[in-house]
Amino acid sequence: MNFTQFLLILNARKWIILGVLLFTVAATAAVSLLLPKEYTATTTLIIDSKSKDPFTGQLLPSQMFPGYMATQIDVINSSQVASKVVSDLKLADSPGTREQFMEATEGKGDINQWLGGLLLKKLSAEPSRESSTIALSFSGTDPQFAAIVANAFAKSYIETSLDLRLAPAKQTAEWFDQQIVQLREKLDQAQQKLTAYQREKGIVESDERIDVETHRLSELAAQM
Repeated sequence: MNFTQFLLILNARKWIILGVLLFTVAATAAVSLLLPKEYTATTTLIIDSKSKDPFTGQLLPSQMFPGYMATQIDVINSSQVASKVVSDLKLADSPGTREQFMEATEGKGDINQWLGGLLLKKLSAEPSRESSTIALSFSGTDPQFAAIVANAFAKSYIETSLDLRLAPAKQTAEWFDQQIVQLREKLDQAQQKLTAYQREKGIVESDERIDVETHRLSELAAQM
């Protein structure tokens, strides 16, 4: 088959080709008109954190640690952050939402986690290659709702990240509190034993001479 024969074949079937093309264009236009419009709201998170170089001890910006930025992305996409967004926006309080949850899960599981999973499917978190920022985007048919959810995810991430950083300090503080309680109990027991011993031996304190050990124990108890 030469080029001339090829052109003759195309000319003979030009109406079929044109019809298929018009049908494809019309179908694409119809689908775009029937489908609801989708809007995307984007907010930017600044990751202001520095880490120490394990060899020099110098502080280095977080963008030099790809693993750190990946961890922040995982936190944003976590069920903990998503469930907090659902709770903050009170999305589970709607009777219609609860009805959808019952139909989809037959009442099994937690509605906050179920809604959080639906939100995460429309959430996107992309780190910047040139700076310590993360672009957090949420898509939806309602532009106002998309903006509210995007900002709610940013707020939830900040609060969750802060909780994760403070958790070790809180655990340490709780441990010290427990130790202080135990020491106070031991101190009270020691004071009671000392008082009982003084009474047994007939040792009486006077204004001129205060028992030194009792005075020290009282000061120690006051410091606790």
